[in-house]
Formats: sequence, structure tokens, C-alpha cells
Amino acid sequence: MHIVVCIKQVPDSPNIRIDPERMTIIREGLESIINPLDCVALETALALKKKQGGHITVLSMGPPQSEEALFEALAYGADQAILLTDKAFAGADTLATSHVLARAIARLEPSPDLILCGKQTVDSDTGHVGPQIAEELDLPQVCNVNEIHSEGSFLTVKQTSDHFLNTLRVSLPALLTVGPELCIPHHLPLGDVEAAFLEKKITQWGLPDLGLAPQEVGLPGSATKVWKLQKTPQKKQGELLSGAPHTLVEAFIKKLENLSILEDEEAEHG
Repeated sequence: MHIVVCIKQVPDSPNIRIDPERMTIIREGLESIINPLDCVALETALALKKKQGGHITVLSMGPPQSEEALFEALAYGADQAILLTDKAFAGADTLATSHVLARAIARLEPSPDLILCGKQTVDSDTGHVGPQIAEELDLPQVCNVNEIHSEGSFLTVKQTSDHFLNTLRVSLPALLTVGPELCIPHHLPLGDVEAAFLEKKITQWGLPDLGLAPQEVGLPGSATKVWKLQKTPQKKQGELLSGAPHTLVEAFIKKLENLSILEDEEAEHG
């Protein structure tokens, strides 16, 4: 089984700065990690490989420093890592990002049997990239998977949707996005990371390697643009009332009247 895992390097910091012109995250100078749910996807791939053998390819689109995340993925146990990096890719929205990832996946030999992605990332939280890759590659997809059982050329998966637990049988090749309940990534010894940096290699593909035109990627290839970013307004601190039940009800009604949520009955009737 050839399994592809898509990962993203994300900032490990609450102090994120935004480029005011591009409305994108300024990643220079930020400590970065592999997106946590992408680690779940990678751990899932490792478990499937251990059970039935296979090959794991890890893909990431990002600037050159994203190699750090790929070396870490190799230390976890991935067999191959490819960084999709080019100045033309900068500023991509989820559509342009998934277009680049899909084109890279289509180039892989042998063709993947299974593509795994985290259901969302902690920096943008859209949950778009996995489904968009599946649509571009015309593959069956299941999102927010929390249980997987392999059955030859099929997978039986469970996922939660609208508070219902669904059990689905999916033919391969397919794409799954995974949730946090699926597994807990194992601890990675520092020595394994050091060995990966010393012994492993990262393949890099850019615009010419993928046969893409500049207008298909980055800002020109993006269907959406962030118009404005603002902080969520702080909620007012709640008030805790105490006392006898009838007193509490009277006090609560009075507060609702003061907020114009309820009409004052005496004022209404004069």
C-alpha cells in the first residue's frame, strides 16, 4: 500500500503577525511545528504500514524552512518526503494550495492507494484542503474519520457528523481527513530527529517540476482573498446570582427588563 500524508508546518506561537498587504501570516522568526492533526494522520499511516506493509510518502507545500517538518516526519518513520516550494506558491489560499498538492500527488509512482490529511490546521482552521484535493483527483473522500479498519482494497471507517456516528465502506484509492480521536502520536526521541537530519534527504519540487503555470498558483491562482482581519470582541463577564428561588426569578426578570429583552409590564399598561 502506498500512503501519502499531507502535512503543514504551522506557527507554535499565539503571537502571530499578519502581513497587512497580503493578509497572510508572517512566518519568519516564529517557532514552528507539524500541525497536530497532521501528526495524527502520519501516525495512522505508520499503523497501517505496520499491519500490512507499504510505503509512506509525506508531502508539504511551504517555504524552504518547511524541510524541518519533513525531516521530523522521516524521523517518525515515513519513507520519502517531498517539499513543494517555489516563490510562486506564496500567498496561496486553500484552493491554490490543494491544486499544487493534487498535481504533486498525481506525479507519484506508484499511484497512491490512500491519502491522509488532518481535518484542519491550527493556523487557518478551514478544513478545505483535504476535500479539495479529493475533488481535483476525483477520489472518494471521508472527513473527520475517527476509526479505520483495512479490508484489502476497501476501508471501513467511522466518522462523526452532526452528532451522528457513521460507518462507511470506502473503496481505494481514497482520501481521508482525520480527527484527534483516531490515535495519539507516539513520542519522538531526539536522537531519531538528529539521525533524520544527518541521514535522510528531502526531494524538492517547484513550479516547473509540476508543470504548472504561474497564474494557477499563489495569489494569482487563489479564488479567495482575505479582506480584513480583526480580533474577536471580548465577551462581557457574566454575573452570578444567589438567593431564594423566588428572589432569583424576580432579580432575573428585572435584569432582562433593564436590557430591553422583556417589556416592563407596569410601564406597558401605564
